[in-house]
Amino acid sequence: MNISALKEWFSFIVAVVGCVAGIIFWVQNSNSKEYEKLEGEIAEIRQEVKEITKQNGEILRQIGKLEGLIENHN
Repeated sequence: MNISALKEWFSFIVAVVGCVAGIIFWVQNSNSKEYEKLEGEIAEIRQEVKEITKQNGEILRQIGKLEGLIENHN
């Protein structure tokens, strides 16, 4: 094998490795943005669920008070 052929193979291998690395980098970046968006939405939903749970607890306490008042009047 002569030097010219060796240079061509080396250039080809470097180009392939560069393309693969670029594709991997691109896929990771595009997915990370989507994951960040999803994580933000999940955090918002968790906060809303906590608030709903808190409100449900308050509603149940009020219903309990009303039931107690009704039972006391009977």
